[in-house]
Amino acid sequence: MTEILRLEGLTKLYKGKEGLKRAVDNVSFTVNKGEIFGLLGPNGAGKTSTIKCICGLLKFEEGEIFIKDNSIKENRSKGLRHISAVLEGNRNIYWRMTVSENLNFFAGINGLSKRSIANRMAYLLEAFQLTEERNKIVNHLSRGMKQKVAIAISLITDKDIILLDEPTLGLDVGMSQEMRIILRKIAKEEGKTILLSTHDMKVVEETCDRLVIINKGKVVAYDTMENLKKLFNQLIYRIVLDKNLTPKARSELKHYINSDINEEEVELRLSLQSPNELFGILSLLQQEALGLLALDRLNMSFEEIFMNLIREAEGDEISI
Repeated sequence: MTEILRLEGLTKLYKGKEGLKRAVDNVSFTVNKGEIFGLLGPNGAGKTSTIKCICGLLKFEEGEIFIKDNSIKENRSKGLRHISAVLEGNRNIYWRMTVSENLNFFAGINGLSKRSIANRMAYLLEAFQLTEERNKIVNHLSRGMKQKVAIAISLITDKDIILLDEPTLGLDVGMSQEMRIILRKIAKEEGKTILLSTHDMKVVEETCDRLVIINKGKVVAYDTMENLKKLFNQLIYRIVLDKNLTPKARSELKHYINSDINEEEVELRLSLQSPNELFGILSLLQQEALGLLALDRLNMSFEEIFMNLIREAEGDEISI
């Protein structure tokens, strides 16, 4: 993997009523070429400040950011020429211009002529299903269409890194699904690196290769999506019985039970080390004349994993 973006001990301070506050506190991670990388965290976690530092919109007090080995502190303009951003609210669109005029304008301010981008514009309009809308005023388009125009604008200059802040915010289910397909297409066919910041866990789960989660300015998780799922998706089984547990069954199962039993003691969640332990458990239930009504393997959604990581970082009890 070729590293394309690197943060080393990034720290951003703000003045508050009680003195200096660390909005971003010693954050470090790397992003590789051609991957979709998630930057996640609850509101107030420091995501926006991190994004603005990467985009060169905020100065930072400590640490360093490298874009294609160019230091943002020492050579800001050279580093930023490799990155394009779509911030929340489609702020990279002129709404009184048509779709084509927007694409030509933003290409122009990056030193590209209409002729040089003609083929790329046609490709992007087709890829984003905007060909029929190319001569429409952007303000007359739906929110989903505006979002697609914003991302197309970020791609027209053919930069290496696309930073997307909440790309599916306010979109309906169908448009959100279409946006996920578009993101995968950009990474796979365009070979672009996407740095994605969002609260939409469905988008993260279906598109991101790796991710970093920050809370209160600090990194609380930094791994592949696959590894984070493995970490929390232990062998959890839900068992529903036809009657209450017997004292013997309750005693022998207490080491497996990982949550409170309801009043009727007929629905259990058991945490196992191996699926083979089920044989002994089922044998015990049969000996105690406890009928089995249901047996399910439980898997956590990524949203549940995310919330557990945040709770763990804040010292709260983790639930599975």
